[in-house]
Amino acid sequence: MAIQTQPKDVQVHIDPYSFLAEIQVLSGNPVQNYNKDTNEYESDRSLIPCVLMPYISVQDPEGIMSGSQTITGAEWYEGAPKADGSNRIVNNDYYAISATGKPAYSLTVKKNVDYNSPIELHCIFSITDKRKNTQEKFERSIVLRSSIFDSNNYSLKINRPKGWTINPLEVTPNSSGEWLYSITAQVYSGEDTVADSNAAYWWQILDGTTWREFTQDELDVFVSGKNANGTWGKTLTLDARFFCNISVRVRGAYYNGTRPSSPTSEEMQATTSIKVEMPVSLRADIRQTKGVKLAARMNTTVGYECILSYNKQLIGSSKDSLFVIDWYAKSTKAGSTAVNVGRGRAIEFIPSKYSFDPLYTISVYASVKMYTVTALVTTSDNKVLTTSDGKLIITSKFK
Repeated sequence: MAIQTQPKDVQVHIDPYSFLAEIQVLSGNPVQNYNKDTNEYESDRSLIPCVLMPYISVQDPEGIMSGSQTITGAEWYEGAPKADGSNRIVNNDYYAISATGKPAYSLTVKKNVDYNSPIELHCIFSITDKRKNTQEKFERSIVLRSSIFDSNNYSLKINRPKGWTINPLEVTPNSSGEWLYSITAQVYSGEDTVADSNAAYWWQILDGTTWREFTQDELDVFVSGKNANGTWGKTLTLDARFFCNISVRVRGAYYNGTRPSSPTSEEMQATTSIKVEMPVSLRADIRQTKGVKLAARMNTTVGYECILSYNKQLIGSSKDSLFVIDWYAKSTKAGSTAVNVGRGRAIEFIPSKYSFDPLYTISVYASVKMYTVTALVTTSDNKVLTTSDGKLIITSKFK
C-alpha cells in the first residue's frame, strides 16, 4: 500500500509593481488667459475644448504587464469626490465623457474658468491587474485655472506646488536638528519681477476652513519670516518636525511709497499644502542572527534584527530615531500571551528567563512604530517646559 506524505502548500508571491499615474492633456490647455481689456478668454474652451485622459504606466518586475495600461473604467468629479456623488460629472453643456471621436473615459471640457475660482478635476480610474485578474483603482487630479491680463497686470507666485509631501526618511536636519523648509513668494508685473522695495507680503495659516494669522507661539516654535520691524518678508520658513499637515497662503501687493498695512486685492495670493508622512512603500522584516538551534532548557541566547526598507532600499541606522521597535515573544501553548523581550533595531535574549514551556515553540516578532510629529513637553496645566537655559523641551511622537 502506497504511503502518502503530508501535503505542503506552495505559495505564490507576486512582487509589487511600480507605476506612474497621471491625467494627460490630449488637446487644449488647462490654463487659460482672461483678457480684462477685451473680456475674452484665450483660448475659449467653447471653441477649443480641453481634452483630458487618465493614464497609467506600469513597471512589472515579472514582465507580465509592463508599459501603458488600458483604462477599464473612470469617474470624473468637479472637486474632491463627495461621499454622495453629488459632484460627479455627467454629460452636459460643459463636459462630455467619452465624446465622439475621443478615447473611452476621456473628459472633454468646454467650460471657461473664472480667474478667481480655479477648478480641480478629480478622476478615479481603474486598470486590470493581469497577474491577479483584479481591478486596481487610482485617483489623480488636475487644476484648471485662468491667468489674468490687463494693461497693468500684477501677479503673485511661489516656488512650491499646490501640494507636496515631506518624507522624514529623506530629511537632512541642520546642526540644531531642525527640519527647515522655505517657501518663497514673488510679485510680478507681467513677466517682470517687482523689486522687494515695492512688494509687500502677508503670510497666513489655514485653521479648519478659515485663514488666520500665525500666533506668537507658532512664531516662537516653528515659523519664521518676519522682518525686524514686524512686517513679513517674501520667504516663510517652517520647521517640519512640528506638523503633520499644514496649509499656508501668501498675499501680496505692489506699492510705491508707503507700504500698505493690508492686502489691496483678493486676486494676488498663492497657497500651498504640506504633508509630513512616511512613504507607503516602507517595509519591515526580521531575521534571526543567533540561536537558530535552541537547547532543550531554552537557555540558548537568541538574537534578531529588524530590517527596514522603502523603495527596495535599506534604511540605515542613522534613521533609527524615526522608529520605536519593540520585540515580543509568544509561546504557541494555548492561553499564552506575548512578552516584551526588548527594544531597538536588534535584540538578544534568553528564552528560559521568560518561563516559556520548552514543549512548545515560541514565535518572535517586532512591532514597529513610526515617527509622526514632534510636540512640546507641557505640564498638567498646559504650560511649556524649558531647560535651565530657556530652551523648549520637545519630544517625538510615534504610532
